[in-house]
Amino acid sequence: MNPSGLRIGTPALTTRGFLEDDLREVAEVVAVALSDRFDDEKESLAGRTKALMERYPLYPQLSPAAV
Repeated sequence: MNPSGLRIGTPALTTRGFLEDDLREVAEVVAVALSDRFDDEKESLAGRTKALMERYPLYPQLSPAAV
């Protein structure tokens, strides 16, 4: 057996509330991050990732809005 590749935990994302369009955004971010465009787009990717994380906080009860 020679496992290879990247496995994304989509059940964890859907449990967090991610919708189809959000999963497409995750796939696009991962694809660009793994491409030769990464260096040119890393700031954009960081912003896109931050937007997703803010929209779907891992622990909403600990977010600044809940305090």
